[in-house]
Amino acid sequence: MGERVKERRRAKVSTTVDAELLHMVDRFVAEHADTNRGMVFDEALRLWAARERERAIEAQHTAPQSPQEREEYAAWRQIRRSASARLFRAE
Repeated sequence: MGERVKERRRAKVSTTVDAELLHMVDRFVAEHADTNRGMVFDEALRLWAARERERAIEAQHTAPQSPQEREEYAAWRQIRRSASARLFRAE
């Protein structure tokens, strides 16, 4: 395999953003020569995506369990208890 790093494919988009937010981005870019608008928007989208993943995980864990899920959890609890009892049994 070569040492060449494969560049990510990037999509060009056009959107309307709040003028004050864009001004903040432009000030940041002006103060940080190693960055550009695209990098700032990429970071903002990564943060948004991470927050959405966290929300999905939270929703999954707080949703009511189906009868099948309750049975599975009960079976796993019994398996853990049995394994713990064997592991910590006094000799």
